[in-house]
Amino acid sequence: MDFNRTRYIPMSRRRRIYEGKGKTLYEGPEPGTLIQHFKDDATAFNAKKHQIIEGKGVLNNRISEYVFQHLNDIGVPTHFIKRLNMREQLIREVEIVPLEVVVRNVAAGSLSQRLGIEEGTQLPRSIIEFYYKNDQLGDPMVSEEHITAFGWATPQEIDDMMALAIRVNDFLTGLFLGVGIRLVDFKMECGRLFENDMMRIIVADEISPDSCRLWDIKSNEKMDKDRFRRDLGGLLEAYTEVAKRLGILIENDQLSSMKARVTVTLKNGILDPQGKAIEGALKSLGVDGIASVRQGKVFDIEVAGADKAKAEAALKEAADKLLANTVIENYRVEIV
Repeated sequence: MDFNRTRYIPMSRRRRIYEGKGKTLYEGPEPGTLIQHFKDDATAFNAKKHQIIEGKGVLNNRISEYVFQHLNDIGVPTHFIKRLNMREQLIREVEIVPLEVVVRNVAAGSLSQRLGIEEGTQLPRSIIEFYYKNDQLGDPMVSEEHITAFGWATPQEIDDMMALAIRVNDFLTGLFLGVGIRLVDFKMECGRLFENDMMRIIVADEISPDSCRLWDIKSNEKMDKDRFRRDLGGLLEAYTEVAKRLGILIENDQLSSMKARVTVTLKNGILDPQGKAIEGALKSLGVDGIASVRQGKVFDIEVAGADKAKAEAALKEAADKLLANTVIENYRVEIV
């Protein structure tokens, strides 16, 4: 399947499959695909703490794209196909295994609390933990015995997830070390990808500062979602710094965006044969009360940046040059 020629479906016409705390999944343009939309919601403690941080979704989309593309390149299978725009990725549809796989390299968070190990202590070796994905229960840690007894995954699938976790940890550790960041721990999710009569376990969801603990090597400054969990502030600045160190962002990249709509309609006096055809079809179907129909077009657009005047100017330029035939059509620009 040629994913380079994927047709774009406006958000207003998509079927929503699932909405989570930080992302929304929509039906994809081709069978077996989904569109993953990154939101600006910051949550902690199973969504008991919540805030909208403008630009976070854009950064997570870019960072996760970078990580997943590199994992694909080194032969670690993921659901990622390509980034579509500032907030969205095209991904393969998988059956998510209801487990979070956590890999710990340094004591922090709940591990330090449970075992009384000072935060920042280097662990003797990387430790892999499994957590059952259930917000109402607080995502409890579970053993391999629990996983197989309750049918969440088979022993072979557990082995596959652990093998993937080790490979991802090796890659991420080297990646972040090269830009002066210490990978303390991270969580990942896996899914079952069904291809013909075969099934394999692949990496799914996202890998970003939302799902990793990242500390600056020199200062131990936190560069991850702990800035939100612990009320440290500066979350967007920390995520931006991670993206810049990875070479994903340059100084002038826009992180915020606005949603807009351009409505195009025929000018008065211009013949509309398609509108007439629709009008006739409605009458033949017995739809009463329709006096006339004039066909138009609606474009839902996301504009980079937070300057409303610049956004309106860009939209008007787009309408003048492409979206509307200004000889016979009028258009209306709205920031929604």
